[in-house]
Amino acid sequence: MKTKISKFLSNYKGLISPLTTIAIGLFVGGLIMFVTGYNPIEGILGLIRGGFLTKYAIAATLTRATPVIFAGLSAAIAWGSGYSSMGAQGQMIIGAITAAYVAVVAPGPDWFVVIITLLAAMLAGGIYSLLSAYVSAKYNAYLLIITLMFNYVADYFASYLTNYVLLDPFGVDKLAIQTQKIEGAILPRIIAKYTVHYGFIIALICVVLVYILINKTSFGYKMRMSGLNSNFAQYGGIKAKKTMYISLFISGCIAGLGGACEVLGTKYRYIDTMITSPGYSWSGITASLMGNYNIIGVLFSSIFLAGITVGGSSIELLLGIPSELTQIIQGVITILVTAKLVIGFKKTSKGGKRK
Repeated sequence: MKTKISKFLSNYKGLISPLTTIAIGLFVGGLIMFVTGYNPIEGILGLIRGGFLTKYAIAATLTRATPVIFAGLSAAIAWGSGYSSMGAQGQMIIGAITAAYVAVVAPGPDWFVVIITLLAAMLAGGIYSLLSAYVSAKYNAYLLIITLMFNYVADYFASYLTNYVLLDPFGVDKLAIQTQKIEGAILPRIIAKYTVHYGFIIALICVVLVYILINKTSFGYKMRMSGLNSNFAQYGGIKAKKTMYISLFISGCIAGLGGACEVLGTKYRYIDTMITSPGYSWSGITASLMGNYNIIGVLFSSIFLAGITVGGSSIELLLGIPSELTQIIQGVITILVTAKLVIGFKKTSKGGKRK
């Protein structure tokens, strides 16, 4: 009996960390509601109802969760392998601007153009991630800092292209800085009257593939060993630099794919700051840390973070509770996962260097 219980807990341990963090975040949110004169029970229930308990809310939540899942998977691969990459945002931007261009100029039937566009965005994101890894290795610089700087480079590069090279001169909204609209080669909606599109299905497929990669393959074992203790991994014959390059390339491919799905499934073009403003990558990194790099935990955490953002808009509209409260809840969650990250760095500094 104990063996069965232990096995069950082992299979679902990826949910324990995010559930605990979520519970604390909601408790603090309810406490702030109480202190500021709002009904905390009504507010928390409204937050959950507005994000998860109606068809419209579920569709809106899954739509927002889609790019967050991609960013979370990207971070889980990098951080879980011991490489502290913050580059998901830049890689998503590169993937998105690549998709916006390729989907317009690529010849062929729509289904073919969609496939080519997704592959091109993946490759662009992967190469951009490799470039940051090369700079880090070449100059012995911290990968975290390099990837942060590469995010700004990607953002300004895409902004330049959108403003001066790919700008749609016939756009209806003259105030929006955007590329030409993609007409046929798009990811259709799963249900016509709701916003969730087939990018969410692609995200779920990636969840399964990444889970298999990490838990069922020899390379996944090498990634995990590098993350647990890089010195031990090298002693065991694992080539650290090769593992880093491959891990970060895969991480970048997934982030680039997430940017492409946002273009093909939601915006149908690239709009300046469409990736940076909603904070998809930061939510994804938070989801990855919440789930302790466990892929099931990342999926669950991504959907939750998207849901409370959608629910925050709902309680502001229906109950008059400021939606900024959801940012406080996310802030508490971020503090908790950051504290866990700092503790993790202290532990790994004793056994193996983490870059």
